[in-house]
Amino acid sequence: MPFHILAIITPKADRIARVEEIAKEVATEVEKNEPGTLKYQWFRTGTAEAPTIVVWEVYADEAAFETHKTSPALARLIEIEKQEGNLAAPLEVQPLEQFAGFASR
Repeated sequence: MPFHILAIITPKADRIARVEEIAKEVATEVEKNEPGTLKYQWFRTGTAEAPTIVVWEVYADEAAFETHKTSPALARLIEIEKQEGNLAAPLEVQPLEQFAGFASR
C-alpha cells in the first residue's frame, strides 16, 4: 500500500532561490536513485516574497520511505541546511492517511 508524506518547508526570505536550487538537485537524485519513491513533487504556496514550500511524497510502502530517510540525497539536503541555515522554521514532516477521494481518472 502506498505511503504518503507531506513535508512543509519555510525558507528565509533571502534564501528562497537557494532552497529552490537545492530542491531541484535533490529531486533529480531521488528520481534517479530511489525506485520506491513514486512521487516526489515540490510546490510553492503563499506569496513570491514569503512562500511556503510543500513536498508531496508517495512511496511504494513504508520500507521505501525508510530507504529515502537514509538516502544520500536526503543526507545532502540536511547537511546543506546545517551549513547554510536556509530555513526560517524547522522542517515539518507529516505522514498522510487517505480516507476519501481518488488519485486520477
